[in-house]
Amino acid sequence: MSYSLYVLRFVDGQPAPMDETAIREVLGPVTVGGMPATGLPECWDLEAEDGGGAEVYGNALGLTFSRFAFGDVLDRVAALARRTRAGVVPQDCPIILTDEDDRGHLPESLRAEALVVAPEALTGRAIQHLISPHPEPRRRPALPRFPYHPNPVATGSVTPSDAPCVCCGQERGWVYTGPVHAADAPDSGICPYCIAFGKAAERYDATFTEGIENIEGDVPEDVVAAILRRTPGFPARQSPTWLTHCGDGAEFLGPAGARELEKHPDAVDDLRRRCAEWTWPPHQVEGFLASLDKAGRPTAYLFRCRLCAARLACADSPT
Repeated sequence: MSYSLYVLRFVDGQPAPMDETAIREVLGPVTVGGMPATGLPECWDLEAEDGGGAEVYGNALGLTFSRFAFGDVLDRVAALARRTRAGVVPQDCPIILTDEDDRGHLPESLRAEALVVAPEALTGRAIQHLISPHPEPRRRPALPRFPYHPNPVATGSVTPSDAPCVCCGQERGWVYTGPVHAADAPDSGICPYCIAFGKAAERYDATFTEGIENIEGDVPEDVVAAILRRTPGFPARQSPTWLTHCGDGAEFLGPAGARELEKHPDAVDDLRRRCAEWTWPPHQVEGFLASLDKAGRPTAYLFRCRLCAARLACADSPT
């Protein structure tokens, strides 16, 4: 989102500190780089379980969540409010409380319009509905599990669709939008279930990624086959190699630019090492890294090792 929401606690009309331990316990598990040993950072980034993020500013007297995503991040905000008995204040919306008794502690300007939601009902979805009160979308079936591409909707490789699959003929609610490498396969319209179950690969003799990194030959053949033939690929300007680490395929997390990579210095170092293979001088490599753009060109592609959680990255070639 391009606007902000706030989590604040009031006592007798004045801001009052929230329980710092609760803040650390609720936000710490999704804080990029982890929390410091004591205290709170001046500002930090969140990366929730579903891949959504947020920027957080402030301290125990009040926290601001900017550039936040709907989903698990808002569930964390709701959990924080419940734990600290604070109010949630979406920009340009009334404050949300979990106890009617707290209304009297608000500044007078906030009291009349304050909304009270029972603690068990204060969820991320409830906050989202207040911010953007649209009708509930069609409930689509759960996607198959893809160990090497855990969130293909967030990465843009799978999108909602009411059209029947061109492979199985069933209306699955989702369609794969990434590359298909085969002589006679359709360019679009395959459902993710036909990819997960291997039906599309078998019917069209198709792969969904052109190649997998296996320099030392330590990645088992069944892993190679799972990535090439039963894992959604991802749209890219070129045909990047699927990265590996610790003898296993890595998880694809999505496209990334210089700004997104700032959160993952290990991925930047990995990408810097790969750029060195182009025999560029160091200043040219650094200029290329600074020019990376998630939505433009050139773009980097972020991965995570399934065993040690190291971040890895490759990028579109400059040629």
